[in-house]
Amino acid sequence: MIKIKSINAKSFLVKTGLGHDFACNPYNGCEHGCLYCYAQTMPGPANRNEPWGTYVDIKEFPDYNIPKNTGSKSLFFSSMTDPYQPIEASSRKTREALESIYESHLDISILTKSALVTRDLDLFKQMKSVKIGFSISLDDDHAKIFEPRASLPSERIKALKTLHQAGIKTYVFISPIIPYITDVFNIIDEVKDDVDYLMFDTLNLKDLANKRRIFRLIETLKPDRLSDYQKIFDFKTSSYYSDLKIKIIDYIKTLEIPCHYLY
Repeated sequence: MIKIKSINAKSFLVKTGLGHDFACNPYNGCEHGCLYCYAQTMPGPANRNEPWGTYVDIKEFPDYNIPKNTGSKSLFFSSMTDPYQPIEASSRKTREALESIYESHLDISILTKSALVTRDLDLFKQMKSVKIGFSISLDDDHAKIFEPRASLPSERIKALKTLHQAGIKTYVFISPIIPYITDVFNIIDEVKDDVDYLMFDTLNLKDLANKRRIFRLIETLKPDRLSDYQKIFDFKTSSYYSDLKIKIIDYIKTLEIPCHYLY
């Protein structure tokens, strides 16, 4: 059961170093409960008693004022939560924020694992600069394990098509690439006609508790690959990710899709 409460927040904009100038996080916590999520290891979530994925704080912002001289700076939804997680269907906090700033000159980027994002297509069509991204790195069966309450990847791909065909700039973030589970090339083939660009990143297991959790899962799902995971994440002796990157670059050449590699 998800614990949901409202809290007062100081500002709807926070400065971020994640490739954007600002981020907006309408919620603390995330119902999707993705097992690998880096956000659960950050100071705020890590210091809570509730397990990640079991709570959501709905943020009440005093206003949606944009600081002066922001010009065409970039705003990211969201760095510490999913802006279209299930509670958004009723709370509409992400929609509320977007409605307040859609006429601004901010370059807005949205990243989600939810098909709910198509609800706001009417608003996206009115915005001066917006791009919608979907995190997709698993097939439906594995997503049910790693991303228990997110929209299935097949549902995300359908939503991607809807937005792209409506003229919205779209991208897919193939991340995290989970070794020997993520079929990068199949995902590329499925989305290549409906993206303006692609992004790629690795599985982040820098946090010890997070690594132990994923290793236990791999021991169950792919016991024959546990030693390979140790080489990749413990001993740093594997060239898995660098070899894969070379293969992706070579494969993408034939498709002429712009790509950004975050590793």
